[in-house]
Amino acid sequence: MCPALAVLGPDGLPLRPAILYLDQRSIPQAEAMLADVSAERVFSITGNPFAPGTYSATSIRWLAENEPDVIARAAVIGHGNTALAARMTGAFGFDRTNASFTGLFETGGRCAWSEELCTAWRIPIEKLAPTCPSATVLGVLTLRASRELGLSEGTPVVIGGADSACSALGAGVAEPGQAFETSGTSDVLAICLDTPRFDRRFMNRCHVAPDRWLAMGAMLSPGAAVSWLRDEILRDQARGEAWLDDLAGASPPGARGVIFLPYMQGERSPIWDPNARGVFFGLTLATAATDLTRAVLEGTAFGLRQNLEIAEGLLGRPVDRIVVTGGGARSQVWNQIKADVLLREIVTLDTSETAVLGAAMLAGIGAGVFADARDAVRRVAARPARTYTPSDAHAVTYDRAFLTYTALYPALKDSFRSLRSLGLPSPG
Repeated sequence: MCPALAVLGPDGLPLRPAILYLDQRSIPQAEAMLADVSAERVFSITGNPFAPGTYSATSIRWLAENEPDVIARAAVIGHGNTALAARMTGAFGFDRTNASFTGLFETGGRCAWSEELCTAWRIPIEKLAPTCPSATVLGVLTLRASRELGLSEGTPVVIGGADSACSALGAGVAEPGQAFETSGTSDVLAICLDTPRFDRRFMNRCHVAPDRWLAMGAMLSPGAAVSWLRDEILRDQARGEAWLDDLAGASPPGARGVIFLPYMQGERSPIWDPNARGVFFGLTLATAATDLTRAVLEGTAFGLRQNLEIAEGLLGRPVDRIVVTGGGARSQVWNQIKADVLLREIVTLDTSETAVLGAAMLAGIGAGVFADARDAVRRVAARPARTYTPSDAHAVTYDRAFLTYTALYPALKDSFRSLRSLGLPSPG
């Protein structure tokens, strides 16, 4: 849900449905915005690259051009938790982890809205909700909200943060050099930094922990690709809770020569191309459903390996172990594939939904239950449950497959763009 662009009226209620990060309708607006302000200047201000939907400024611009009455009637522009907090308290706020993904926020600098960018892109800065740290008590439950929720009137409400940043806190990743992966609809490899050393191939944000940042290699839709495979291709073959492990485990490492590019909705890190498409490469008449399933999981791992190389370059040293959270962490085969492809230990936790735990920890910090983020991590963060150790037996196979994987996008880049020039539908 980050970014999920929410445009609110004076009563705090949405004026239209939210526009989610997967939404690619603002590709033309993104191109026009980069003609007004160079990508280099945007990065120097925001600490981030620029992509449609991924950063909500492009969606705001789309609304201004296509639904100007909505922007005119708006009292506040925010993200999903802005809307939820307004509904509960009547107050407006934009936490820094979400603000980092607007394309309008000085992420590594003042931690404030950029007057320069808002002016250049004709975005009303006065309508952006005020920014605040993630453990801020924005207000208290109103009488109406307390009745709707069945909670006590006056209960403090903390603004919270974006899912991956909350997940980092819940996973105990709040110190420099720690790394984690959250595997859901998107797939994010993140490292914790104590100074804003940013790489333009990554998404970079403020952490929910003070004076910390997260450098994030964020792939857009690997988990969604798994769902697509299950629902559209495998259908009756994907049965039971363990269908993913059962099918992928029946194919050998290397998926019998099939390589999958997981760009089903365009891609973010590391290629930043909204025109990229998903590809199965190496199909033969002998290719089975088991091979397609394993190829999808291996394709995600190859993308992670690309992002890990960038992360280790930022740190200046190797990452020894990666904590994995989210729904994808339930797949034992996927976890082992990641360990083998990355040649790093993959560690699952005793709590898979660490984003929910991290949000609760922020509430505890705001309410005074914990002294600070470090205290919350020490007392209640998730603990290691299982470690997946890489196998040297598959290293040569995966090294060769990875070289092919990394060569495919450069070879297909112009072809991806030509699909758009033919007038064919863009992803999303």
